[in-house]
Amino acid sequence: MGSKKRKRLDFVVSAIQQRWGRQALRRGEEAFAPAGGLPHLPTGFPPLDQALDGIGGLPRGRISELLGAPTSGMATLALKVIEQAQTAGDYAAYLDLSRTFDPDYAARCHVRLSKLLLVRPASAVEALTLTRDLLESRGLGVLVFDSVADLFPAHPEEQALASALAHLPAVLAGSACALIFLTPLHPGDALSSAHYPAGFALPDYAAVRLLLRKERWLKRGRDIRGYQARALVLKNKLGAAGRSAKVAITFNGVVQGDGT
Repeated sequence: MGSKKRKRLDFVVSAIQQRWGRQALRRGEEAFAPAGGLPHLPTGFPPLDQALDGIGGLPRGRISELLGAPTSGMATLALKVIEQAQTAGDYAAYLDLSRTFDPDYAARCHVRLSKLLLVRPASAVEALTLTRDLLESRGLGVLVFDSVADLFPAHPEEQALASALAHLPAVLAGSACALIFLTPLHPGDALSSAHYPAGFALPDYAAVRLLLRKERWLKRGRDIRGYQARALVLKNKLGAAGRSAKVAITFNGVVQGDGT
């Protein structure tokens, strides 16, 4: 290739990477190189970090989706990721569309409320608009969106929701923020598009999707000291999917991961 053509191509590649992030366009040897250096946040559960092959946690600059029934460990996992981000010196945001955020439980998960932005939007569209605005600030290490189920009543706004979601990957690309959506499931629910508003292609946009299920209570004598859950990697754009990990969540005044 001539030098002028190469320069033009290099200029276009550089412009695309600046706008959309390096993961949007990479040279062949970069695309298939080991992803050990990929920016990420540990989950706080070493077995789960190991199951997230090629990443070592939840990726920064990407969307992750956590799915699970109540008491599956889904919300606790999100709070423990916030703890990890704050430990790394980052600010975090919790978008509480469901109005279920419990500051006492968050503090017992070692979340520092002084370094947490609690966002309570008035509508589904406002929630996604505020998500975009916060991502554009480039000031967050993690943003948790709670929850996808609370987008369902907004049927007249479905097109606006789909459009707002479609803009998030580009805004997120190249940032240091991990965007985490929580998708609650009810017992017996099948994993299907029925969990999402029409056109809301979150499963397609997500780089990582984790399904959490509680397996058993952890007891000491007759006292319940926590529970064991299993996290299944439903999707991993950056490594192998289908892996799973057991995670232990214990509580005795504070909430710990893996019984530590």
